[in-house]
Amino acid sequence: MIKEIIAIQGAEGSNHHKVARDFYGTKIVLKECMSFDVLVDDLLSNKATRGIMALENTIAGSIIPNYALIDKHD
Repeated sequence: MIKEIIAIQGAEGSNHHKVARDFYGTKIVLKECMSFDVLVDDLLSNKATRGIMALENTIAGSIIPNYALIDKHD
């Protein structure tokens, strides 16, 4: 069985990592990205099969640049 490659912004132990493990389980390959732009690039270039991207933050509210990334790249 081919494992899912899940791109996240951040590193192992981050909130994105926790969400990836909770949603997809432990049989995934984690692709750590240093920015949301890199995460999207990895999806577009097939370096990752799926991605976890925050759209809202309890402190800052909407993360407008991430909405723009989704809009720009469908």
